[in-house]
Amino acid sequence: MKNNCQFITAKFNRYDRFLDSGKICCRIITNKEVYFFYRNQFIDVKVLDELKKDDVIHVGSHELDDGTYWLHWLVSSKGDLAIKDKFNYDMPYRLMLIMLVLAFLGLLFVWLNIDIISLILNGFLFLMIAGYICLNLFNLINLFLPKQIFLRKQYFRLKGGDFGFMKNSLLEERQPLCCAVTDLPIYEGIATNVTSKMKKSSTSSSSSIKVNVWQEISFNFNASSFTIKESSLVLSNFLVPVIYNINHPTFIASKDRLSLVLEKNKIRGIVNHSDGSSYLISHCIWISRRKAKILLRHWYLDPSYNVLFLLAIAYGIFDGWSPTNGIMLLGLIGLKIIYPPLTLLIYSLIAYFNDRSYSKRVLKWLCETTGHWPKEI
Repeated sequence: MKNNCQFITAKFNRYDRFLDSGKICCRIITNKEVYFFYRNQFIDVKVLDELKKDDVIHVGSHELDDGTYWLHWLVSSKGDLAIKDKFNYDMPYRLMLIMLVLAFLGLLFVWLNIDIISLILNGFLFLMIAGYICLNLFNLINLFLPKQIFLRKQYFRLKGGDFGFMKNSLLEERQPLCCAVTDLPIYEGIATNVTSKMKKSSTSSSSSIKVNVWQEISFNFNASSFTIKESSLVLSNFLVPVIYNINHPTFIASKDRLSLVLEKNKIRGIVNHSDGSSYLISHCIWISRRKAKILLRHWYLDPSYNVLFLLAIAYGIFDGWSPTNGIMLLGLIGLKIIYPPLTLLIYSLIAYFNDRSYSKRVLKWLCETTGHWPKEI
């Protein structure tokens, strides 16, 4: 549990910010390692604007799959990114007002014996309550998980003047990446004019309305413009507590040195030499075994899904036992257990009949270049 935690003294080099899924993600590059974190993890990040190149910083973090780290606290002579030691609950007043209005309207339509409208309003109210619980549950989990408690203890230990557990890397330097030999078309250059936007589209049919939300990252590279589209719901970190993060958000900043693999003028692979991260942009119908395992874990352990599942079961129990409720509960349990692997199986079978050779070649090159598995977009 604590094996991937790292406590290191390093020299500050560079600080960048990037918009990810509507949240500000930050990156700190030091002489030895690279750290990512969300702006809302900390009350104030002004100290990062005060830090200069080669300033000494003390960092607590946990390791991610690609060899970078997720930041939990930072201490310097100019100020700290302090770890939160109190439960900070979110109280969205607009959401609370909407919930009260829905509850009032639901009771009104029950009194008027208009059951269909009352059922629809209660459904919306149920989803809002579940979302509010999940929002605060993540903060609670981040506060009381054993690993988070361990990180907090080490932070206060350092603040008390005990540096014995810190690894000193002031005399070390991060080794630059060298691209592995390959026959793939590789292009090197500097990213400029990087922008990130959240976009949404909807398609309607006679029976339903489907809404797609994705993040669009655009940048200039060697006098050409490129765009990466990433679904906001695929392996995203905003649905899980940060202590569970195993990868960081897709992060490209201006002046980052990149190596791109292109196919028909579309990006299939990225190596970011500035922070050592890599990304595989595969065909939409292809999926690796490793990503399949991560998706399964995400579906089964994601607190938001589990809270909705438990609330639905609680509603069925407290509503009174009946054959209808019994069938509903059995259906929910079956759906919870069977739906994720069944969906993944169908997806994998479809992928089996499509050409996967190019994505596999790009994946192999990325692993050989960085020594780590890339993030799959």
